[in-house]
Parts: sequence; C-alpha cells; structure tokens
Amino acid sequence: MAFQKPQAGFRQIEQDLRDGFTEKVSVVLLHGEEPLMTDIYANRMAESCLFVGAETMDAVVFDADEMQAYDVIAASDTLPMLSSKRVIRVRNLKGGERSTLGGAEMKRLEKYLTDVPQSTLLIFMASDKIPKNATLCKTIEKVGRVYEFGRLDKADLRAFVRSRFKSLGKTAEQDVIDAILAATGYLQRDANQDLYSVEGDVIRIAAYSAAPEIQISDVSACMGVSIDTDVFRMLDAVSVGDKGLAAELLFHLTERGENTFRLLSLLISQFELMLNYKDLHERGSSFPDILKALDIKSEFRLKKAASYADRYSLEEIMTFLERLYRVEPDIRSGLYNERLALTMFIAEM
Repeated sequence: MAFQKPQAGFRQIEQDLRDGFTEKVSVVLLHGEEPLMTDIYANRMAESCLFVGAETMDAVVFDADEMQAYDVIAASDTLPMLSSKRVIRVRNLKGGERSTLGGAEMKRLEKYLTDVPQSTLLIFMASDKIPKNATLCKTIEKVGRVYEFGRLDKADLRAFVRSRFKSLGKTAEQDVIDAILAATGYLQRDANQDLYSVEGDVIRIAAYSAAPEIQISDVSACMGVSIDTDVFRMLDAVSVGDKGLAAELLFHLTERGENTFRLLSLLISQFELMLNYKDLHERGSSFPDILKALDIKSEFRLKKAASYADRYSLEEIMTFLERLYRVEPDIRSGLYNERLALTMFIAEM
C-alpha cells in the first residue's frame, strides 16, 4: 500500500472502514500530528472486530515503553474467543528525539510482523510522526496499512466536527460549524490548537444545547466568543495573510447581531494604539515606558497591539487608520452597506 498524504489519512481510513478493511489486514500503523485521530480510529477498528462484551477476552493493550516483544507476539498468536479478530494495541510509540523504535524489543517485534495471523489485528499507535524510512513503517507498508494524520484542512475539519456532533446525537448547519471553526482558531497559521481542543469545544456545545440542532447562540454561549476576542482573531488572521479567515470572522460577528459601529470603534481603537506604540517604540521607548505613557491598564492589550504593529511600518498603520476613519461616512452615505465596507477594509490590508 502506498503512503497516504497526511491530509488524506482521515478520508482514506473512513473509506477503508466502509470497505471492511480490518477483515483483510493484520497489521496497521496510525501516526501523525493529530494523536486524537489515532485514538479515534484505533477504537473504530477495534469495534469492527470485537464482539460486544468480549473486550476483556479478545483485546490487549501494551505500552511501547514497557512492552516485551514476547508478550505481544504471544497475545497476537492467541486465537480470539468470541470476536472475529483478536485486537492487540501497542500504544505510545514515538518517532522523535525520544524514539521508541530502535530498542531491542521493537526490533524483535518488527521481525514478527510478516507472520501475524489473519485472526489478529495488531495496531501500532504513535503519539507523533514516524519517519517513513523507519523499519517499522516500511514493513507495515508492505504487509498492512499505514495512516498518517496531519492537521485537517477546512473541509475535513468540517466533516470531523459534523461527525462528532452526530456521535453525540446532534446536528448543525454548515454556517454554525464554520462559526465553531473560526472560533477555535485551529485553521490559523501557527495555531496551537489541536483536535483535542476542537473536540472539547464540540462536547461542551452539545452538552449545552437543549435542542437536537446546534444554534449559533449555543456556540457564542459556550466558546466565550466576544466581540473583543474576535477583533484580536481578525487582526491575527490578517497579519499572517489569511484574509479569508478574517472575512469569515467578520461574517459571523455580523450574523450574530454585533453592532457594526461598535466593531468599527474597537478596530479604530486598536489601530490607534498600534500607531502610538509604533511611534514611541521607534523613538526608543521601552515597553514599560510605553505602557505608562499611554496609560494602558491592560498589559495584554498593549502586547497584542505591539505584536501587530511590529509587522507593519508606521506609514502602513497610518494608512490603515485613515481608511478606518472613512468607513463610517461611507456607510452612512449609503456608498456601501455595513458588511461590505468592513470587508473592503480587510481586503485592503
């Protein structure tokens, strides 16, 4: 089996599960940047093989740091009692600096992989990415299946959120799901959020919602989505060149009824702060001096303004601010509607 692209692992394993691949293979490797996917699909594969209630008899879990190859091999060679296959999991493999791949026990286990009986499903679960040239990876590619889970793109993240809601007995329209995606920040460049945090948001929203269908009000109530937070997220997105995400955040702000002129006021206030910080910083003032000179009570707010200001020149910030000052007259004169006027500002940044 050829290696899947990291972004394709999610889609490929879904298709393979529908095709019943667990009955055809005996060895699988799950690895990549998203360990939640490793856990989810190891469980899905186990469920496809195990008879309900037979988990204690037909399933065994080993930890890669503590396992003995003999024990794994003995468990794998044991026939299932009630299930279609005996499921053996080797968890917490590591491929980075603290690699668990080079030890003597792992080498012994690697030699066994070509002899795993058809009555067993041996699942290796890595907590990070396993190098493609590792013996384990190359061997499993020949005899079984390898799935690498990279960070999800927008379409796959939508599908992930939708499927998690479905498992919790909930549904959500695409615009509601997109609001969740924007609020998590998962799709932003250099985002720290992983699928564990996204799933946590989904579970919290599902538990909060009284109706079968999730509403935008549920998202706002559960994720602490405030207009101030979204202003920061919009600026974060614009500053790294992701104007599409910034426009989405603006769309969801207006959809949930935020006052456009209040949003405009917050943007102007933030850019004025950026301009003042940039001017004083270029004159040689230190951060504590600037904090005192501008009489800013929130150090966090000034740090955020500083991080944006550092990405632009003084002249660029002045240009943005002048454009913001023109937005309100453009709206009140009827030249542009509220959303279009702000969207054009984002596009011009």
